[in-house]
Amino acid sequence: MQTVSIRDLKNNPSSMTKHLDAGNSVFVTKHGKPIGITLPLNDDIFSIGVKKSVAVQLYKMGLISLGKMAEILEINKRDAMALLNDLDIIWIEDGVGTIQQEIQAFS
Repeated sequence: MQTVSIRDLKNNPSSMTKHLDAGNSVFVTKHGKPIGITLPLNDDIFSIGVKKSVAVQLYKMGLISLGKMAEILEINKRDAMALLNDLDIIWIEDGVGTIQQEIQAFS
């Protein structure tokens, strides 16, 4: 996620809009501390809502786990997995190597 300070935003608004145009969310900071977040308007926001869209975006960026996303959305992990499936987002948290090791262990 990108960050833009209040000062940068005041002096150069395009510092934020270029990130939004690229489809990226932006933290707005004041004295180095986040005070807000801006989201690009896209189909996800309109179809699943802001709260879900933010949680999914944070998950996709690796900033929160699947469990934390489920907690934020007040759903269980199974429903969180189903939501990600519906959005065509890969939710397997183990790497390919780990999965291959587990397959070999059961073979």
